[in-house]
Amino acid sequence: MNVAEDMSTDTPILAMRAGTYRERPAHGPLSRLFCRVWSHRLPQEFERQIAVVPDGCCDLIWAGGQLMVIGPDRTAAFPALAPGETILGLRFRPGTALHWLDVPLRELVGRAVPLRELRDDVRTVEERLAEANCPIVRRRLFEAWAAGEASLAAEPQNAMGMLFDELGSGVLHGTSATQALGERTLRRQSHDHFGYGPKTLERILRLQRFLRMVRQSASGNLATLALEAGYADQAHMTRDVKELTTFTPWEIRRQICG
Repeated sequence: MNVAEDMSTDTPILAMRAGTYRERPAHGPLSRLFCRVWSHRLPQEFERQIAVVPDGCCDLIWAGGQLMVIGPDRTAAFPALAPGETILGLRFRPGTALHWLDVPLRELVGRAVPLRELRDDVRTVEERLAEANCPIVRRRLFEAWAAGEASLAAEPQNAMGMLFDELGSGVLHGTSATQALGERTLRRQSHDHFGYGPKTLERILRLQRFLRMVRQSASGNLATLALEAGYADQAHMTRDVKELTTFTPWEIRRQICG
């Protein structure tokens, strides 16, 4: 989607509104390890600061000539990206990143880490990606390598996937994951697999429900959206959204629907 905002303003712009962002479900072998495949191309003249709001996920990306792991965020991130850059990304399925990276995600919160610092077997594919002159060839190479990695990956943590899905759909108490593991074990595993505990994950996934609703209902009343997203009221939503993103709900809706 293209930027509709005035590029001269100093206000950060939501990443989804900067340049062209495309996303699709992961299929085939990729889907064993990843849930989404995405790309983000910034305009050549782009000079604004972008805001990436937290989504409870961890991503593997190709950017700046290297493979990077983008850890989960607690609040909005403001990455420095080069004008005209095209970023290729794969979003890990909930419960899969820990075993493939062999690093608890609590150690990656708010960080962008070169993959070669976590794994010593990626330099060859990085060289091949860097040598690819055609964006389509680079994307296919990136996905083919990742599909090979995914085919060898361990089975995902079902309890963590259940937790993510249930909190994402608004099941706030008595989740199947809690019943299967117990609260103390669930909290420890949540920190390992998501970087933070279930309560923080709940807040972030509630924010994501609000964002989906804004995209689907441009004219929706904010008070109604607050209740439908799972907030106690509009004031609760305003406080929570502002703390997590630095934007008010009104500012977010203006950017998404403007």
